[in-house]
Amino acid sequence: MAKTRQIPWMNIVAESGAIIASILLAFWIDAWWESRNELDLEREQLLSMREEFTANLEALELLNETINEHSSNIEEFIRILKAAGDEPVVVPDYLLRSAIMWRTSDISTSTLDALMASGSLNVLRNAELRIKLAGLPAVVRDLTEDEELSKNFAESVMAEFVVREGFAEIAYANRMLELKPNFQALGVASEIAVDPSPELIGLLAARRVHFGYAEDGFPKVLSYLSELIIDINKELERQR
Repeated sequence: MAKTRQIPWMNIVAESGAIIASILLAFWIDAWWESRNELDLEREQLLSMREEFTANLEALELLNETINEHSSNIEEFIRILKAAGDEPVVVPDYLLRSAIMWRTSDISTSTLDALMASGSLNVLRNAELRIKLAGLPAVVRDLTEDEELSKNFAESVMAEFVVREGFAEIAYANRMLELKPNFQALGVASEIAVDPSPELIGLLAARRVHFGYAEDGFPKVLSYLSELIIDINKELERQR
């Protein structure tokens, strides 16, 4: 009788186990590598946003001080005009500068914009941070819309008035001194007599409202950016 051929089950099982183990290991390595790449990308995006937000915060804090100064100047301008009654009053150039001055915040959010435009914001695993980042453009938009209103008013209505009244030169020369401290306006007086007309007082009151919008909006944006930087730092610390 022919000998029965024995099947080496143990060897087959061992070889099959080794093949399965190698496949699982390959899958695990691929998943680990993909996870690591995603983590590196997330960290890179967080660092980039933190750098942008920090630069924005520093610039906005300085600009906020400037806005507060112009707002106070407008209030002083209005007080001087109202106290003058019907007589012309001498007004210093820095008050005239504030009457026509406008500044925009120019907040940079390029990294966040790119993430949102590409639909890649989900690369950030912290859901609360994602929600807060997604809300930043709306907070910024509230401020920039008010700034655009102030800019348009200063460049059209207010500018037209100061030209018509004859003190555009002194106002714009002083504005240049703020933008470029080395600017020299030869022959321009440092003060000028102004007629305290109801029209001028009304225009200045409108400017005060515009600066008031900024005084309300800047602290909100500054607070939002500060909180985002804190949250990003916490997330970066957690990933270490």
